[in-house]
Amino acid sequence: MVDLSTRLCGIDLRNPFVLASGPLSFDGAALLRAHRAGAGAVVTKTICEEAAINPIPHIAKLNSSLLNCELWSDLGPNDWLEREIPIAKEGGAVVIASVGMKPPNIAAYVGLLASSGADAIEVCSYDSRAMLPMLRAAAQSTNLPILVKVSANWPNVKDVAVACLQAGASGITAIDSVGPTLRFDIEKRAPLLASGVGWLTGSAILPFSLRVVADIAMAVESGIVGTGGIYRVDDCVEMLMAGATAIGICSLPMVSGLQVFAGLVGALSDRLAELGYTRIQDAIGAGLPALKKCLSTPFMTPSSREVTPHEFFSFDGDLCVDCGACIRVCSYQARRAPDQIHDDRCRLCGLCASTCPTGALCLSREAPPTTANEGQDCTS
Repeated sequence: MVDLSTRLCGIDLRNPFVLASGPLSFDGAALLRAHRAGAGAVVTKTICEEAAINPIPHIAKLNSSLLNCELWSDLGPNDWLEREIPIAKEGGAVVIASVGMKPPNIAAYVGLLASSGADAIEVCSYDSRAMLPMLRAAAQSTNLPILVKVSANWPNVKDVAVACLQAGASGITAIDSVGPTLRFDIEKRAPLLASGVGWLTGSAILPFSLRVVADIAMAVESGIVGTGGIYRVDDCVEMLMAGATAIGICSLPMVSGLQVFAGLVGALSDRLAELGYTRIQDAIGAGLPALKKCLSTPFMTPSSREVTPHEFFSFDGDLCVDCGACIRVCSYQARRAPDQIHDDRCRLCGLCASTCPTGALCLSREAPPTTANEGQDCTS
C-alpha cells in the first residue's frame, strides 16, 4: 500500500481527493458527508453576492459526463460564514471556500472567512480578465492560501495561471467546466437544459484538464488541484503524472455516490504500488519529462528509420481473444489479422493497438534496432 497523504498549498491532506465545487457541496452538511466518505478536502459551492436561482432543469446526464447550466450557491454569503462552513469544520473537514464575487466585495468578504474556519480560498470566474483583480483583492484581506480556478475555455489559460502565481496565488485549480455546449431532447424537440446551452463535466473533459495541468506544471512549480474528467483509478494516475498535487472530482460521486472516495483511495494506493511507486510524490509530474521530449523532438516516422510498419508492432498470441476489433477499426484496411498487416497500407496511426482490449497488440513509439516480432507473422 502506498501512503497517499499529500500537501496542498501548505495544508496537509490525508489523501489527494478533493470534492470539487458543485451540487454535492451545496451546504455544510453536504461537505461533511463528503469528508466522512473519505474526501481529503472539500470545496464549497461557489459563494457569490446573492443566492442563485437555477432554471428547471439544469443538470442532465450524458453517458459518463454531465451537462449543466447550474449557477453558483443558492445560499447567501452570510449563511456560509455563520452556519455552513462551521458545520463542516466542526466535523473535521478541510474546507476550501470557493468565492466568485466582484473584487471590492471579495476584499470585504474573504477577510471574514478565516473566522468561519475555512482553510483556504478558491477564487472563480468565467472571465479570465477578472482573475488577477479578484486574486489581488482577496490577498489584501487574508493570509489564507488562495487557489485560482482556471478554465480550458480560455486560449491563454497557462498565461493566466502563471500570472496569478507570480502575483501571489498559492496554487491553481484546473479546470472548470467546458463550454458552452449543447444537446437536444429529440422527442421534445428542445434542448436538454432550460437555458439552452450548458457546461460539460465528467469523463469527456479529461484530455482538456490533463493538458492544462501539464502546461501549468511545466511552466511553474505550484500546487495544482487537477479537476475534470476523473472516472476511474487510471485517470487519477494520469492526473498525478501531469503534475497535479491533488485530484478534484465532482461528476463521478454525483452519479455513483460518495462511496467512490473510499474506493478511489484504496484503488489508487494499489495502482501506484503496481506501477512501482512507493510514494505519491514520486508519481506527481512523472509523465512530464516524456511529454517535454515529445513536444521538442521531431515526429518519428517510418521513413526516418528505414523500417517497415510491422516492425513497430508486437503481438502476444496468448493474450489475443480473436475479437476482431483491431481489424474492424483500421480505416486503411491494412490489418489482415491481429498478427498480420499490409505494410504498404499501414500508416502506423496506432488505433488498432489502442483498441485491443487485452494488450495482445502493442505499438512502440519507435522500432527496435533489430527486427521486432521475431518468429511472428506480422508482415504483409
